[in-house]
Amino acid sequence: MTRLQIRVCARGQIKPDEVQVVALPRGEDKRPREALVLLGGDGEPRAYLNRCRHLPIPLDAGSRQFMANDGEHLLCNTHGALYRRDDGVCIAGPCLHLALEKLPILEENGVLFLLLRG
Repeated sequence: MTRLQIRVCARGQIKPDEVQVVALPRGEDKRPREALVLLGGDGEPRAYLNRCRHLPIPLDAGSRQFMANDGEHLLCNTHGALYRRDDGVCIAGPCLHLALEKLPILEENGVLFLLLRG
């Protein structure tokens, strides 16, 4: 199995209140996939698969709005589930206590990369 390294952006391009969306290769089910890259409360980057844990649909439901009004949680725009930005755990909604799928992230020379198995 090969390992894919997908460039996200320069670390300085990610703002504390923004989510970077990164296109990923299609999954085993052949559906399009995306990663969400954001900064945790500690300023360190986090990456999650853009897929709700209640039903396997994108969190933004096509709106490109990922953050709840509080600016602290990721929001599933379909079900209203709230996920902590630091660990992806659902704190409210139909998938309570389940976590978004974390994706490995690497920083090299100030540039962020996602590490995937291909």
